[in-house]
Amino acid sequence: MSRRKNSVIRVITALALAFTATLSAIPTAQANPFTISYNANADVVGAVTQKGITTGSVPTSSPQASGTTYTVLGQGTLARQGFTFAGWNTSSTGTGTTYQPGSTFTLTANATLFAIWTVPAAARLIGNGGAIINVANTNSVANGSLCLSAGIRGITSDGTHIYFRPSTNPGYICKTLPSGVLVSVHLVTGLDLVASDQLALVFGNGCLYLRKDTTTVNSIYCIAISNWSLNSISLPAGNPLPAGGGWLNGNFIQFPDGRIGSVGTSTAAASWSGGVGTGAGQCPSTMFCKSLRLYTPAGTGAATVLTYSAEFVLTDEINGWPDDDHGIATDGTYLYQIRYSRGYKVWALQTTSPSFLVFNGDANGGSATTPACGATTGVTATYCLISNPVNGASTGAALTNATYFGRSHGLGKYLVGDFNGASRFWLSDAAAPPPGPGNPDITPPAFTNSDTFTVTENIATSFNAATITVNDSATLVIAAGSDGALFNIVKVETATAYLRFKASPDFEAAADIGANNIYNITITTTDSVGNAASRTFFIVVSNVYESSVTTAPAVTGDVYKGIVTTITVTVNAPGSVRFLWSGKKIPGCLARPTSGNYPNYTATCQWKPAVTALQTITAEFISSDSSFSRSSSAPSSFWVLKRTTRR
Repeated sequence: MSRRKNSVIRVITALALAFTATLSAIPTAQANPFTISYNANADVVGAVTQKGITTGSVPTSSPQASGTTYTVLGQGTLARQGFTFAGWNTSSTGTGTTYQPGSTFTLTANATLFAIWTVPAAARLIGNGGAIINVANTNSVANGSLCLSAGIRGITSDGTHIYFRPSTNPGYICKTLPSGVLVSVHLVTGLDLVASDQLALVFGNGCLYLRKDTTTVNSIYCIAISNWSLNSISLPAGNPLPAGGGWLNGNFIQFPDGRIGSVGTSTAAASWSGGVGTGAGQCPSTMFCKSLRLYTPAGTGAATVLTYSAEFVLTDEINGWPDDDHGIATDGTYLYQIRYSRGYKVWALQTTSPSFLVFNGDANGGSATTPACGATTGVTATYCLISNPVNGASTGAALTNATYFGRSHGLGKYLVGDFNGASRFWLSDAAAPPPGPGNPDITPPAFTNSDTFTVTENIATSFNAATITVNDSATLVIAAGSDGALFNIVKVETATAYLRFKASPDFEAAADIGANNIYNITITTTDSVGNAASRTFFIVVSNVYESSVTTAPAVTGDVYKGIVTTITVTVNAPGSVRFLWSGKKIPGCLARPTSGNYPNYTATCQWKPAVTALQTITAEFISSDSSFSRSSSAPSSFWVLKRTTRR
């Protein structure tokens, strides 16, 4: 090899090595330089820090190259008890750019997207509507005056009527319509001897329950509304009522599922009997917790028997709130508690973990750093005034002293009595809460698609003939009966499924029960707690223009000159057939009708050959069904033999 060639090779080798070294020096991260992280944002509500926990997992995303148009991921399994997921934001406080799942943006840097949690209307009703109701005896009810111009000492509802104790006549129970119109007034013997202050009133199982006093924890009273008698009801041994704190030591509550109970006082996590943590029965570190103890009633009125049901742990960052309790109430998902002459707090009830605050309308009970009454994301303002429950502002419609809290489960509305007022109460607007521990989900999934789908015949079995969607995570199955056996159901995600034909549909050979190309399929959907619903859907198969097919003419046996032979063709549609001999018309066979059924129709021709030779026969088909085309057969050739018999 020459020196010149060696020199060239050395130069090329050096360049190659230098290029390789340059490539290896380039950081591999430049191919995917930016990361996108999702944050559950469990300790923030808008601009307010508010401890909480989430369940499920945040979505994960692989690194993306600079300049990529990135599609924001969905919520997935991520959830925060009591809150509504409202998208993702570039700031934990929600003050950055908000992106909804499915929206896009161009990546120019690493990005962290924070979950934004909003407070549903059902968790912030005080200060957001409703009306102040004044009790009136417009129907001149007997003893109606006993219920007027009096403060309220306990208020509750059976879902249709409102019941309260009047301060000036605490031995009576007044019964009104939600409008405040008196219906009846009832004397309860012995009730006048029961303290009128600090004891809440709760309806359930034919009783108006109230605690005997602020210290008795092993039994309660039941005012049987069947005969308006006062009866003692024992609590289960070993499970006394919690000693209520603040002023309303006799607080009481009823769940929509019928359970009743009471809330105790705050205890620091380090001293909590259930231990420190975020598991069931535990109190989170550095927080303060109190117990909501529930009992299940059986029977009615004086015959009611109570058994222990469950315990909820209510967490708060503030010790001893409320120092002046004025009532508790629940819709089974959220628990409200109000504080004298100030604001209120709302917890999202949870059985598998402590119950954290959803709406904090009173903060520490002293400073004005709490969410506004109408805030869905915790925008700071002053505390939410319970004595101005219509709008939460000091200029709104007012109660003199908002005291005693209840809920009409039948109306879906909360009640707050006026301790000092002239027989009046606040009745909230209605807002349906999401399902909760005391408000079981009894609503089945709802179908959200149309009832009827139309497809053309001959579609492939992989074609989605119908898309079935529901508004909840649920199973979707084909129910027995109708035409369901002709379909497969393919679930694509938690709320969507496709229906596909097991065999390609043929309009001319309808396989549905009615043989009219309208297939009836009943689908049953069932959610995670067993609520089920069924609905029948219709898949209509439409006709399409198709090619007809004419087989080559056929004969049976040998063909002889001068002897009549039958020529037969098969077609896939009704109509008529023209037979041709070497391109010439065969007399009597110019429009032979078909007979038979889809897809096998036949037509015949009686042919008497005139000469011996190799003859070619063809057929032309004209369909009487406008959805089929004309067609011609392939030619058939036959030897016409010399006749072997006499004429």
